[in-house]
Amino acid sequence: MTSERPKALADSVIPLPVDPPHERAWFGMVAAFLGSVAFLLLIPAGWARLDHLWSEDGAKFAVGAMRFPALENLVEPYGGYLQTLPRLVAEVIALLPIEWTAAAFAVTAAVLRALIALIVFAGSKAYLRSTPMRFALAALVIVLPVGNSETLNNMSNLHWFLLYGAFWALLWRNAPRVPIALFVFLAAVSSPLVLFLAPIALTRLVLPRKEVPIAFLTGLVVQGTTMIFATRTVYSHDAVDPVQVLLASLLRVPVAAFTGSERVDDFYPALGNAVIVAALLVAALPVAAGLRFGDRAGRALALVAAAYSAVVIVACLVLNWAAILQVQYHEVVMAGQRYSIAPCLFLFTAIFVGLDATPAPAWGRAVVGASRYLIGIIVVVSIFWYLQESSPVLKGVPWDESVANARAQCAAGAPEARLEHEPKNWFFVLPCTLLN
Repeated sequence: MTSERPKALADSVIPLPVDPPHERAWFGMVAAFLGSVAFLLLIPAGWARLDHLWSEDGAKFAVGAMRFPALENLVEPYGGYLQTLPRLVAEVIALLPIEWTAAAFAVTAAVLRALIALIVFAGSKAYLRSTPMRFALAALVIVLPVGNSETLNNMSNLHWFLLYGAFWALLWRNAPRVPIALFVFLAAVSSPLVLFLAPIALTRLVLPRKEVPIAFLTGLVVQGTTMIFATRTVYSHDAVDPVQVLLASLLRVPVAAFTGSERVDDFYPALGNAVIVAALLVAALPVAAGLRFGDRAGRALALVAAAYSAVVIVACLVLNWAAILQVQYHEVVMAGQRYSIAPCLFLFTAIFVGLDATPAPAWGRAVVGASRYLIGIIVVVSIFWYLQESSPVLKGVPWDESVANARAQCAAGAPEARLEHEPKNWFFVLPCTLLN
């Protein structure tokens, strides 16, 4: 009897979906996937990424794939951890003409992010009864403004989405075994933050279909071992200010989740901490409803997701703290904007549990129903605002121009050529024999 108790507890908090997706649902998911990729590539900022190569995609991953043996490149840590999936993608892209490099990175990143959204939609079936709610939660992976600035359509920052995707992949008990096992392994060897998901993977080991948690934990051991021995360059030696970390965390998650990072610069200087209080109230009401009215699995999900939201943002800020992250700094939260992505998605997960739970009392239905419309309107407005922003649109040296300049250097007799890319002052050097 005692040995059955852990399994029964795990089964209650990580439930099995009632039935597999219907055939029509697969057609819908294919359409949603194509629409997601189109959105990411064709919005103004996404369109710019097709001809602009971003940061480490060029200066680390592309040049590594072109200059070094594949195995050596794949196991090379950067920033103190492995980034195996971006390097694997770079190995494939290196087989293409160099003129295609920027577009290939952008398209691949958009495709992988759309796949993560599908994992969220499928994995949430056991927790959210409403299909529109599941669709909306998955759609946030694609349309949420905090994810569409510096992290848009590049492999350098995909690990923030991989963390959230691995979270749902571990909760998706009837997932296709081999593809999802491969996904969680690659997520684990590409993101240092997957360490936070170890308790979920260990819980899954008690349940049938152990391939996925075993693959994840294997990747986690590889990543963890690498992090112990790898060298990490510290961004700054500025002393961590607990008050600033708290304010920055509140502005980067509940506030930025509803407004987008760019709009925090408008609201916070004008309204001060009132905007934090308002965002906390809007988020807290549905989370509290989920804890009150949800079933055991829903309550556990709301609690864990809210905890991950807080832990991840605080960890990111403390581990990377610099004076530029203080809230009074220019643009408030745009420095390190990428830190908001996973915490905001975790917060919305906790919110959606409450919005999906139908309370029995009439007053409860009215309050939560009003919250659905309020949150929906706020998010839609923030997405509309984001699409009006010009700052996420890359306007530096286009990739085709950079390649043309590099070829001109080689034609003039230089043994090596410099290829410039985004952001400003980023570049890498290739021997002319590789460029041609």
